[in-house]
Amino acid sequence: MSKLIFRDDLKELDYKAMGLLCGLEIHQQLNSGKLFCCCPCNVMPNDSFDKKISRRLRFSTGESGTIDVAALAEFKKGKFNEYIFNDEIACLVDLDEEPPKGPSKPALDAVIGVSKMFNLKFFDKVQFMRKLIIDGSVTTGFQRTAMVGQGGYFETSQGKIEILGINLEEDSCRAIERFDSHNVYSLDRQGIPLIEVTTGPQIYSPEQALEAATVIGDILRSFKQTRRGLGTIRQDLNVSIIGGARVEIKGTQNLKLIPEILKDEMRRQKIHLSIIDELKSRGVQKVTSEIFDVTSIFKDTESAVVKTNLEIKNSSVLAIKLDNFTGILGHELQENHRFASEVSDRNKKHFPMIKGLFHSDELPKYGITPEEVESVKTSIGTTEKDGFILICNEKNIAEKSLNNVLDIINQLISSVEEEVRQVDPKGTVTKFSRPMPGSARMYPETDVQTIEFDSELVDEISIPELYSTKLDRLSKSFGVDNSKVVDFLDKYSEEQVSSLISESSKTGTALYSIIFDLAKDIKKRDKIEPVDFKYSLMLDLAKSIKENNFNQNSIRDIFVSLYKDRLNEVSNLQDYLEKNNLISEPVDEVAVEEKIKEIILKANGAPFGAVMGMCMKEFAGAVDGKLISSLLKKNM
Repeated sequence: MSKLIFRDDLKELDYKAMGLLCGLEIHQQLNSGKLFCCCPCNVMPNDSFDKKISRRLRFSTGESGTIDVAALAEFKKGKFNEYIFNDEIACLVDLDEEPPKGPSKPALDAVIGVSKMFNLKFFDKVQFMRKLIIDGSVTTGFQRTAMVGQGGYFETSQGKIEILGINLEEDSCRAIERFDSHNVYSLDRQGIPLIEVTTGPQIYSPEQALEAATVIGDILRSFKQTRRGLGTIRQDLNVSIIGGARVEIKGTQNLKLIPEILKDEMRRQKIHLSIIDELKSRGVQKVTSEIFDVTSIFKDTESAVVKTNLEIKNSSVLAIKLDNFTGILGHELQENHRFASEVSDRNKKHFPMIKGLFHSDELPKYGITPEEVESVKTSIGTTEKDGFILICNEKNIAEKSLNNVLDIINQLISSVEEEVRQVDPKGTVTKFSRPMPGSARMYPETDVQTIEFDSELVDEISIPELYSTKLDRLSKSFGVDNSKVVDFLDKYSEEQVSSLISESSKTGTALYSIIFDLAKDIKKRDKIEPVDFKYSLMLDLAKSIKENNFNQNSIRDIFVSLYKDRLNEVSNLQDYLEKNNLISEPVDEVAVEEKIKEIILKANGAPFGAVMGMCMKEFAGAVDGKLISSLLKKNM
């Protein structure tokens, strides 16, 4: 009887029986200036970078004198890295040409405040460490990080969750492009302060994982130093089940996907374990194979992939035979991601030039005919119980790649390994990223002074209002729902939004429409890219809207003009409006009232809401809604 488990067998998961353990690592960017220099925390358009450097990073031994396996794996890829930047967002510290300054006091204050809200026990002294990272995502080859304490906790509806540690560290570069020979990064994100919150494994269900991530995010967003927007907070999951291994899943940006990502990882590990059990039952504990040259079989092939690869100088189609492997290579671990897909992903880490890895469970396909498949089987001597893998490339590379494939398969069929995986941004499928790093990658940072965490330093930091409590309060104050409050606060401070509402004499809903909806409408209808106005200009606009009693059409014309001129600030807004003929004649309230009376008569007793809609349609934004409502109430 087959021991293989299929995805459909795992639609319902018993978390307790499977021994689910989960912990979280939450990384929150701060907007307090970069951690070790004076550069701003601005992520800029790629076309704004006018400078470039290239580096090739090498590993070094950690404090224990051993080499970290993750660092060694990256080094073996043999890639170099290219960094693009401009003088506005990067300096000699970012280029690793000057020692670090700081750390940033506002960032330090934020991590102390966050730690207090998590009931953390602070260390007396804090030492920044260097964490080896040689995949190119930092120019130095290491990330500076400091743990400020341990032993904290927070509560969820399913129980208390421990805080194993809270770190203050610098963010890495932003990946732009990846090539076979090198990677391209921008330096705008490198050095932005990060608060990392690491929980214990007291999360026992996907629902609790979502709740825990929400609670942590709520606390982190309570601080004014917190950056807002997509990519400013990242959630990593550490997941294991009985018989499996701790796997770190990176790149979880959408909180709502956390439960499904966690469930998918449980399924993946369970199915992987079933493959190991099935192969053992077939007597397979290690695979070996000679490498067969089957190039002659494909001399007249119609497969576009094979033909393209055979155009490479000295290329060959090579094969390996996998005894008793039928049905294994095509077995689905995740949605549309099979055992062979897992092998291919890992192989590409060292052989990115290999564009096609074909296997017996999927062929005939990709233009490879049934006749060609049968010829391969005959040539390498497979039976119905066996499988095979084909790779086509320059012969020497193809041979090395297939030997690597054999090593990968032997690793995969021996156990579920501890590793780091990256989640697909479009879903819940994860792919192998690198081995799980260990303590060998850490050693002290001698360029940053040790920080004394005395009671005075900790006590002077006050705990702010919880973010969720603030949203509820401002929702009532601004007169909009919580989602609109979030949009407001991503752009302005609470005090700034209150001033804009007051100065414009608009409701919170009307102001939201002017700031957010109008920009989208102009982009869609006029094909003009919006400009992110500075607060000073937005405040002047609010005052002008009130002073000139601008209607919706007038406001739209002003925004279109400012967008066309690409202005985010104006020294004298009144002069600008007059020069561009953007101040219209005041509305004739008498004429408006007469028109409203006519509409009321035509409405023939319709309710207020219906008549208001008829009036708004009639005036089409030329008259302010407040005035229409007031005159309508007066005359109905």
